[in-house]
Amino acid sequence: MTDNQALLAIEGVRFFGEMAASVSHEIKNVLAIINENAGLLQDMLGMHEKGMPLSPERLSRLAQSIARQVSRGDGIVKGMNRFAHSADDAKEKVDVGALVQFMTRLAGRLIGMQGQPPHIQTPEEALTVTINRFFLENLVWRCLCQAMAACPADKAVLICVEKTDSRAQIRFCGLDGTALDSTDGFPSSQDAAVAQLIEATLIMDNETGEICIILS
Repeated sequence: MTDNQALLAIEGVRFFGEMAASVSHEIKNVLAIINENAGLLQDMLGMHEKGMPLSPERLSRLAQSIARQVSRGDGIVKGMNRFAHSADDAKEKVDVGALVQFMTRLAGRLIGMQGQPPHIQTPEEALTVTINRFFLENLVWRCLCQAMAACPADKAVLICVEKTDSRAQIRFCGLDGTALDSTDGFPSSQDAAVAQLIEATLIMDNETGEICIILS
């Protein structure tokens, strides 16, 4: 195993674990709310057995709450399933804008802990590249983490997916150049290995306050 292969293996496992931990936490929250509603339903049944009438309105609200959480949990599991399958192929055709939007949904809980959700601009027509989907997701997430850390507290990161000549690029804009300049450990050796694998160029511009991924 080469040094780059070892770095990719380490980064791939770390990235998958980070996403899995966040998703499992969301699922636990869904189950906790369903469990709370089930407890309230048991309480209502216990009161009914003692002669108190059941409230149809309250039963309806509980049923609606449970249904919402089941739907939310289904969406979370579908997202995780889609993420897991992103590692199936070494290369495939990928809609870059859709991938960026998917990653912000998948990592919604982690993004909420760091700041405001990013604003995303995508071209009207799908911008596709043939690439390793999993490691592009990895690099997008790493850049977004650094962008949120360098974004002013009262603002949101702007992500622009654009076509330039024969290339696609993902720009993370609106960052504080000074904060970006003081970013510790980015890009790391793992980030460089990921960029090399997917034939991407990673640029951090302190003057314009941007991080850019350029895809062949």
